[in-house]
Amino acid sequence: MDFSYTADEEAFRARVRAWLLANVPAPGSLTTLDAMRAWQRKLHVAGFLAVAWPKEYGGAGLAEMQQAILNEELARVRAPQVVNAMAIWWVGPAIMRYGTDAQKKRFIPPILSAEEIWATGYSEPTSGSDMAAAKMRAVRDGDVYVVNGQKIWTTLAHISDWYFVLVRTSTDGPKWAGLSLLLVDMKSPGIEIRPIRQIDGGSDFNEVFMTDVRVPVTNLLGKEGQGWEVVSSALVNERTGIAGSVRFDQALDWLSTTVRGRGKASDPRVRQRLAELATKAAIVRYSGLRTLTDSLRGRMNPHLSAAMKLTTTQLTQEFSEAAMEVLGPWATLMEDAHAPWNGRWPRQWLYDRSMTIAGGTSEVQRNIVAQRILGLPRDRGSNTVGKG
Repeated sequence: MDFSYTADEEAFRARVRAWLLANVPAPGSLTTLDAMRAWQRKLHVAGFLAVAWPKEYGGAGLAEMQQAILNEELARVRAPQVVNAMAIWWVGPAIMRYGTDAQKKRFIPPILSAEEIWATGYSEPTSGSDMAAAKMRAVRDGDVYVVNGQKIWTTLAHISDWYFVLVRTSTDGPKWAGLSLLLVDMKSPGIEIRPIRQIDGGSDFNEVFMTDVRVPVTNLLGKEGQGWEVVSSALVNERTGIAGSVRFDQALDWLSTTVRGRGKASDPRVRQRLAELATKAAIVRYSGLRTLTDSLRGRMNPHLSAAMKLTTTQLTQEFSEAAMEVLGPWATLMEDAHAPWNGRWPRQWLYDRSMTIAGGTSEVQRNIVAQRILGLPRDRGSNTVGKG
């Protein structure tokens, strides 16, 4: 195995590092929507945004290896996520693939400039992980669809301008066959957004209620009944690569600092736990490199993203759980002035509870791995449907 980089790749890494050194915002400084938009625009102007997008759509047009290096360097300096990340990962690529010329011209440019923020609406209260069971109904009425129903766990709906939403346009045939994808203006009459107070104190997730919302037929993405294909194609763009290993290296360093700070560096049980986490972090690192190599060689198995998602989100939780054990009674302090490291670990631990749910539950990922990688028979008694 050759882990070295070419001279051109190292030169690109040096350019990225120099730019980030001069431009990355200070931690916690992006406190307003305008500041978040400005950071995304700065990345775009520098050619470090939507790196996988073709240049014809405003993307950076970088090679896959350059994209991986950029992601690694952004993770290394803990650069803030861009505010329109979901549009760049999912919405934009879907519009490029399934949209009309008019839709591409209208919707793609404001995504990159962050002029229009997008939310994605898949989950519903009664569907769980069974995305194909979506009930939000869209009924054709002349040149509009009339939409009624509820979505839940919609990230950033409260600041979004547009909604990439899965709706049911038919009840005929298999349940997945009656789904369609609409592009909905969030300012439309009949839309109500209710923030959900999360366990860590934040409220990035929302409930979205739609009552007789009228959506132009021209905002149908693809064809009626093609929604399942559109969404499944979009979700493939959420991949875990070598940047994930950098985050685990940082987590290991942070955890080691916590261990030393609590005077437990000589505790054999704690040392063993650190060794186990370091080993798992190394496995993720080399698995990410193998996945990248497979992709570069054109032998990428798209279902491996499920295995990587399953592994990395569980490991994320293991790091914060280990830290809470090291802190002991002090782990109960989050807002208190005496909280170690300003309560950073308790907040992280609470937030990490969502990691094995968001982006596809661990149960769904196990089904995908079992059926599509290992070739195991499907459990006919289960109604859980994977996102593939």
